[in-house]
Amino acid sequence: MKKISKIILADDHDVVKHGVEAVVRQNFASPEIIKVSSTNELRNQLLAHKNVDLVILDIKMPGGNTVDIVKDIKANYADIKILMYSAHEEPQYAVNFIRNGADGYLSKSQPLQKIALAIKVLENGKRFIDESFQETLFDKKGESDLSLSNLLSHREFQILSLLADGKSNIDISEELNLQKSTVSTYKKRIMQKLNINTNIGLVDAYRTDFKITAS
Repeated sequence: MKKISKIILADDHDVVKHGVEAVVRQNFASPEIIKVSSTNELRNQLLAHKNVDLVILDIKMPGGNTVDIVKDIKANYADIKILMYSAHEEPQYAVNFIRNGADGYLSKSQPLQKIALAIKVLENGKRFIDESFQETLFDKKGESDLSLSNLLSHREFQILSLLADGKSNIDISEELNLQKSTVSTYKKRIMQKLNINTNIGLVDAYRTDFKITAS
């Protein structure tokens, strides 16, 4: 378990920042909290501060597309957890952000105390999805919109399928005309999204999900 102690809180509404900060300080010992109001401020603070553990991010921020921000954080600061904090309760928003690298998604309509729960879940290396989405994230057959094909980008899913076929990073780089380092980066990102640490785990995840979604 990796303790979360340094947090960037990114929201353009002061009342939200103050409320979230209060809950975090009530539930965690001496956290360092950096508050920003735009994506430009967020980028600057990520450059200025080392060892940031978590970004709590409003899905609509002045200064840029937050999906792109999530992608950039995961590309450049792979160990930072990202919790989306959203006024939008439509499940497609949650799926989109999780697919692009976010580690959690929480609705602002939920009690503020849920922030503490979400952080504790992330500390334990798990993904957090607001329970208010549970019914709408699953169809009538009990199949989840958070299947591998939705959680992973097209290229990530493609690389995962080749890994499951027993291909090495070099094999995949040659087949897809990618640098070996690029394949390694994709593989690391896939492992992070799925909370898997071994090649065997990746193969099992692919085969299990394929059977579920293909049935």
